Amino acid sequence: MIVLWIVGILCIGYFVLYAAFTGLTNIFTYFWLVVGGLSIFGALLPGILQKHNITIPKPVKWSAGIVAFVCVIAIIVAEGFIISYGISEPDKEADYVIVLGAQVRGNTPSYNLVQRLDAAYDYLQENPETIAILSGGKGDGEDISEAQAMANYLEEKGLSLERMILEDKSVNTYENMKYSRQLMKSQDSSVIVVTNDFHVFRSVKIAEKQGLTQVQGLGSSTHWYTVPNLYLREAFAVMKYFLCGQI
Repeated sequence: MIVLWIVGILCIGYFVLYAAFTGLTNIFTYFWLVVGGLSIFGALLPGILQKHNITIPKPVKWSAGIVAFVCVIAIIVAEGFIISYGISEPDKEADYVIVLGAQVRGNTPSYNLVQRLDAAYDYLQENPETIAILSGGKGDGEDISEAQAMANYLEEKGLSLERMILEDKSVNTYENMKYSRQLMKSQDSSVIVVTNDFHVFRSVKIAEKQGLTQVQGLGSSTHWYTVPNLYLREAFAVMKYFLCGQI
């Protein structure tokens, strides 16, 4: 019961912290509030049942325990892949780097997108023959496409426009890979997918599903306070994509 109380308080506290820093723009943020509430309810439940002289049958307890155990193991396995891919170092001299788009505020890349671009820029500086494919269409609240915003940012840092290919139709990771692949000279080209560290594993697997045969990932960091939310949300996304045959 003490563990449930601790989990409940931590989850609700994190929900408040995350909402204060980022707002409630993502529905998954409410996951922490729900889990926190359920944990506290679980801590109070034995007392409620005892008060009303209610006994939960053992098969129900065992079933609930098994389901919870399987879910926890699945999340741990998913996180293992997510973390290992996110911290891996890609090979040098790839033919292309695909920089995946993220939110642009007007004409300005968001923090996460800047992190991706800086990681891609460093790689491109160290590997002068590599071409950058900047992948991302124009979304709500964006004055220009994410691809164009990325090109503007990299050009300001000194990267030649001749080393950039803009893909400005995609609206999700699947389309990022689909349309970027069409801009390559060959499916056998070596490719580095640049995205935030928590997103590398799924991005690489989607690229492989699209038929690219030599794909690695390069992860960039994100705000420290977003790490629990983003990594857990990504674990659920990985499980969903796996079960649906998308990776």
